Amino acid sequence: MKKLSVLGVLIAVFIGFLYFYSIEKPTTFTGFKEEDIPKKFIESHYYSKYKLDKEFVIYVDFGKSRKKRRLWVVDKGKVIASSYTSHGRNSASYTNYLPPRSFSNKIGSKKSSLGIFRIYSEKQMNPGKTHYCTCNKYIKEKKCLHNARKFPIIGLDDSNSNALTRGVIIHTSKYVSEQGCTGNSDGCFVVSPEIFELLQNKRLMYLKKCYLVAMN
Repeated sequence: MKKLSVLGVLIAVFIGFLYFYSIEKPTTFTGFKEEDIPKKFIESHYYSKYKLDKEFVIYVDFGKSRKKRRLWVVDKGKVIASSYTSHGRNSASYTNYLPPRSFSNKIGSKKSSLGIFRIYSEKQMNPGKTHYCTCNKYIKEKKCLHNARKFPIIGLDDSNSNALTRGVIIHTSKYVSEQGCTGNSDGCFVVSPEIFELLQNKRLMYLKKCYLVAMN
């Protein structure tokens, strides 16, 4: 009996150890990564046509899987941050370690679109939508008083001309953080709360033209 009780205690301690480390813990944000953007963006016709070296631009490289940093926030040629972003659920490959396999501009496709988009001023999302942010209340309680927000985008290419009708936007969700991306969207560009907050802090720039470029 004594041996059995000792074994029981050890098992209980082991289970408690696993439970403790399985609990979702808030992570401390220590600053943005600033990796260089791929040369293909600079060498693309978008870069010269829209004079992107003088603009505020988000670049998304769908040639990479969602497991890797594939989003860059760039202000007049200077990288401010590199981070993670989602792709459309029906664009997904058979494994999350591969880049998205297909793209579409079709309404209802739930796929990502390629091309250049114009970013417009921040707006409130529809009632009932969840907002993920960096405020202390959300970090502690997984909820906050902020209304869910979005940045609408309009496609400027034949490959993404239905973006507005499809409701493709920039927003946050619980599956994208500065630690990685673990989910897919319906075609929206889902970003971390920190990236969204960065865009909010740059909102005065939206009096000028700001862009998002997605390539594979």
